Amino acid sequence: MEGDIVSHTKSHFDHANEITELLNILLTGTDADKGAKIIKRLSEILDMYQEQSHLMDPYLENLVGPVIVKLREYVERPQDFSPNSTGHLLFRYLYLVTKTRGYKTVVKFMSHDVADLEPVFEFLCVMDDRSVPWETRYICFIWLSLICMIPFDLKRVDSASNTEASLISRMFNVCKEFLKSTGKERDGAGLLLARLLSRRDIGDALMPYIDWTKMRLNSDADVFEITGILSSLCSIYIYASREVLLPTLDNGVIPLLTMDFFDKYENNSLVRKLRTKLTQRVGLCYLKPKIAPWRYQRGHRSMRQNLGDGSSTATAKAGDLIDLESGSQGNTDDDEYVSDNLETVIDILLNGLRDKDTIVRWSAAKGIGRITQRLPHELAEDVIDYLLELFQENTLISPSTLKLDLSAVSDSTWHGASLAVAELARRGLLLPHRLKETIPWIMLALKFDLKRGSHSIGAHVRDAACYVCWSFARAYAPSVMEPFVGHIAKNLVVVSVFDREINVRRASSAAFQENVGRQGIFPCGIDIIQLADYFSLGNRSNAFLSVAFEIAKYKDYTDTLVNHLVSTTTRHWDKAMRVLAASALQRLATLQPYYFINLILPDLAPYAVHKDMQISHGALLATAEICLALKQCRDNDTELEAYWQSKQQLIKELGSIPSRIPPKSLTTFGSEHIREAVCRLVESMAIVHIPNFPIVVEKQVMTTALDTWKNMVHSSLERKEENVQEFAVAAFGAIAATYGISKEETYTCLDKIASARLVYGRRGYALALGKVSYLVDDRRAWLPDVLRHLCSAAQVQQEQQANDAEAKRNAVIGLRNIIVNVDGEFKQVLSKDDFEALLNSLQLCLADYSTDQRGDVGSWVRSASMECLQCLLPLIARIDATSPPETCFLTTTGITRVIAALLKQSVERIDRVRDCAGTVLCDLLYTKSTKNPVLLDIPNREMLEKYITSDISWSSPADLYPVMTHILSAEPYRFELLTGLISSAGGLTESLVRHSSSCLIDYMNSLPTTSSYGSVSLENMARNLLQIFTNYEKQDRVILPLMDVVGLLYESGTLGKIEKDVIHNNFLIAVRKECFKSKNIRKLLSATKVYAGMTSLQCSQVKVKAIQQMLSYLIHAFPRVRMEVSDQLYTYISVLDDEEMTEGTMKAEEIITGTDWSGALPEIKATRDKLYGLLKVPKPVLKATKK
Repeated sequence: MEGDIVSHTKSHFDHANEITELLNILLTGTDADKGAKIIKRLSEILDMYQEQSHLMDPYLENLVGPVIVKLREYVERPQDFSPNSTGHLLFRYLYLVTKTRGYKTVVKFMSHDVADLEPVFEFLCVMDDRSVPWETRYICFIWLSLICMIPFDLKRVDSASNTEASLISRMFNVCKEFLKSTGKERDGAGLLLARLLSRRDIGDALMPYIDWTKMRLNSDADVFEITGILSSLCSIYIYASREVLLPTLDNGVIPLLTMDFFDKYENNSLVRKLRTKLTQRVGLCYLKPKIAPWRYQRGHRSMRQNLGDGSSTATAKAGDLIDLESGSQGNTDDDEYVSDNLETVIDILLNGLRDKDTIVRWSAAKGIGRITQRLPHELAEDVIDYLLELFQENTLISPSTLKLDLSAVSDSTWHGASLAVAELARRGLLLPHRLKETIPWIMLALKFDLKRGSHSIGAHVRDAACYVCWSFARAYAPSVMEPFVGHIAKNLVVVSVFDREINVRRASSAAFQENVGRQGIFPCGIDIIQLADYFSLGNRSNAFLSVAFEIAKYKDYTDTLVNHLVSTTTRHWDKAMRVLAASALQRLATLQPYYFINLILPDLAPYAVHKDMQISHGALLATAEICLALKQCRDNDTELEAYWQSKQQLIKELGSIPSRIPPKSLTTFGSEHIREAVCRLVESMAIVHIPNFPIVVEKQVMTTALDTWKNMVHSSLERKEENVQEFAVAAFGAIAATYGISKEETYTCLDKIASARLVYGRRGYALALGKVSYLVDDRRAWLPDVLRHLCSAAQVQQEQQANDAEAKRNAVIGLRNIIVNVDGEFKQVLSKDDFEALLNSLQLCLADYSTDQRGDVGSWVRSASMECLQCLLPLIARIDATSPPETCFLTTTGITRVIAALLKQSVERIDRVRDCAGTVLCDLLYTKSTKNPVLLDIPNREMLEKYITSDISWSSPADLYPVMTHILSAEPYRFELLTGLISSAGGLTESLVRHSSSCLIDYMNSLPTTSSYGSVSLENMARNLLQIFTNYEKQDRVILPLMDVVGLLYESGTLGKIEKDVIHNNFLIAVRKECFKSKNIRKLLSATKVYAGMTSLQCSQVKVKAIQQMLSYLIHAFPRVRMEVSDQLYTYISVLDDEEMTEGTMKAEEIITGTDWSGALPEIKATRDKLYGLLKVPKPVLKATKK
């Protein structure tokens, strides 16, 4: 991330030469198309500098000046400036520059001669046509806003006669008209109006303009005109002098601000924002432009003054200017008259802090800060009092916890109040004695998080609170902040590492860094800002698990971090946050194990059985992770182990948690999260060896803690959620490893695996039995039965309900786990028959192509089987290498079958399956050891190693299939590999179908028709294709792509090279057999292509039969099939040689093309019958059935 940011940061304007060249082309003239391309390129370049536009400043004069010179020529001759003129491109270019750098900077480089005023205005009037690009008018408005600032009376510049409207009135009228515009011209018109009305010689026009705006706002003005009017007023109250504006306040703009029309647009955030902005500008006009002498000042802006002795030039501190207790002031002017209307202004701004939109609240906060800076001290204190009261709105003390309850407060109010506090603090208006009552609210805002339904709100409040802390760092001296340093530092660190939102974590880190740099009194500040920086906090997991752990090593922050996780994050609405909190507590527990034993675990245990499932889930996970962490500490510390054992009451309380979980929490919506956490807790308690003890459950029933754990785990194993089963499986394995498992319990699990009606239970128990270690005592005798049941569960089941893909996959995964656990003792616990049954079972799993509404779910079983074989074969090979030959389990035949099946999967249609098969193949081929250079005796190893390299891209059909077709020359693998290639030809993606079929056809084209002993030939491949027809009869998954490939082989002439009629006849019989009574249109269409391909054979008998079959399809029940056959017959006839073209075939061609084969069957049957004679094909005769 850091590298990306640095790479996008520029050090200079490196496109200056290119822009200059493109600009010169525009200035010298070009056609419209080329000009449009140049503008597009200029836009792309300038967009690169949107975030660093200041780099353009040294070049602006050369980028703007020549354009203005050229535009002045157009302005002087507006009649030559047509709507299609390329001169508009220059205006658009100037707009792009202003968009990037801002009009305030760019306008300085425009000409401002007195003589330009009227020509530019007249040019603007001519450009009033809507066909003219809006950029032209916008730039004219910007240009005029600069020219009208000339220090001469505009009446002297006006060349209009007495009978004509004056220049000023015409400019007013044009601006008013464009205030209704929906584009940028509205902003330009508002700016020009503001510049005109801010002139002293036109000051008497301001009040009429305000009256006109009130009239328009009260009439039929639409939202665009309203925003234009308000924007222009905002600009006027920025640029005009206070003397000009004062007469307009009481009777002009204050009534406007309180008009009823604002209620009509209360849902328009832009209107509300402009009203707030205008209000603050009006408020500033009421007060003299001064800085409050009572404000708090920390040093000087000048470093020279800050470093001097300060005897005569140092600014007095707030304590020298004001008596904070009595409120009396030294050099103040509280006697200055303050208008009563200022109360209205401040009231609007304070209400703006509650607004629902951030832009309004931000504008109101800035207005509060600016106005308070000019207020007398007493009035400013009133504003601050009201501001702090905003934090108290709708808060109450919870009677149960005696803590402040913020559930009813408004997040908008808190956000606006926080922004306002930051603005006041930044300006020194929040005096030091106010910090004591302000900082507690800001600390609450730092952790502000209100749950609303399935989510929470408050990230913007926390971000604003970070801004407040940043402002405190810049505003106050270390001596002022010293009493609050510890509280602020700890809270900022907590937010930096444990907040959910990345922007809040980074904002808190920035505030902490600012405080460290400016205050210098934050504990361990330099070390912490090196740990918690912008980039390390970008990843939430890294912040929780790495940064927080390193910061917690500093004792000043350890308890705060831990307590926040326990009291807040473990109860967070987001499950991911609760999981992270538990993981973070696991790491932090190693730093203070005694603290966790004495305080944290006793504190968490009651909440683990809370009725609120979020609280319960977080507490359960945290308890589980802390127990695991304490186990690691106890293993290395005997004193800690003894101390832990002395806490028997705590241990029993932890052990009884699963039995005390509210039953509703285990069955209701969302109960899967509770079950995950409980199973994780059971797993951890088994790992840490919590002793079994008697407990009393409901209805005074006596049982043991271990039984309640097992009941919880077994019920969770039968849940449908896979993640719940994963946690339950881990808990099952931990209980079996620590407390053992009985034969009865094991065989009960086997019965549930064999049960067809317990679908979800079969999934869970298949995985669970794989977690048990069978190398302990009498469990060895159970292993063959377990293996047999799992192998049976992994096969395709006849009953539809029992044929569950997840159950089969989990059974294979269970087998794999058993193989890994047994390892080198495989032969001691399992016989050769068991191994062969296991190997056969896995090979059958590789042929599982079960499908449901989710697609090829059998691929899950195949992938799991391949991963199981990846473990099994090297293990057995390693054991066989040290065993006598007569006791070896692996045989060459068995290895050949496995490799062939893997090769088939490596060319399958699913990328994920191919990648898995390829990984396993490479592992089996290239896994070696020093004692046994080649562990597996793989036939044709040299060929496989030649083509299957470790860098092959298994997911890329373009790279894979040209390589894999060469392995077809290896006879042991040919049939399976060819089957895989054929099935890929029926894939869903165009690239897969193209590469698999084309590579196979190219390979077969390269083969000789017949061959000597031991080499592959075209006839061999054809026989393999016929064998696929036989082995996969009526299995459309293979037969459909097989027929497509055979059709392509006949069409390309590849199979036509074979001279043996029997092979072609067998193909014909196989295709006819597949299509007999078939209603699958796709299969019928594929068969048609095969028949059409056979018409090119020299073998007259097969050719005749193919044509007969095609003619019979001309009266098929499906019109689409009839149409396809007619097209194929027409193609066949049209490519006949001159010798074969007879009068009959020509007549047949006319009949085929002239007949509507989609018509009624009785009508077209007679027409079809004519084709037999014309094509000289005997009409088939139905044999009479014997009675």
